[in-house]
Amino acid sequence: MDIESEKHVFSKQKGYLDEELDYRKQSMAQAHKRILELEAMLFDALQQDAGAKISEMLSDDERETLRRAVEQWKRGVMMELRERDSQILRERMDMLQHSQQRIKELEEWIAAQKRQIKELEEKFLFLFLFFSLAFILWS
Repeated sequence: MDIESEKHVFSKQKGYLDEELDYRKQSMAQAHKRILELEAMLFDALQQDAGAKISEMLSDDERETLRRAVEQWKRGVMMELRERDSQILRERMDMLQHSQQRIKELEEWIAAQKRQIKELEEKFLFLFLFFSLAFILWS
């Protein structure tokens, strides 16, 4: 029963971690989508009249600096999201290895218990036969 309860706990933990990973993936996808939306909005704003005037006010170097800053920010956000995901993955791998080791230990313990039960059954059967024979011979 202890093994079943531990198995149940590990299953719950795995389910929780799977949900968390899915949530992180969804958050990353949403963040990436939002970045693309903001870039599109910036591009659209620069294409419109007011944006065109602002764009004209910017020199080519300033536009390039702005573009590089946006790209650098985007890379930074993506790198941070990847780092978070890799950290979650490392934690899950550690937890999985720990769970597998614990399952192996429990399986070994079960096998030892089964061997002990078999030995006890054999001893009981021997004693039962011995006393049955003794009772028959005594009579």
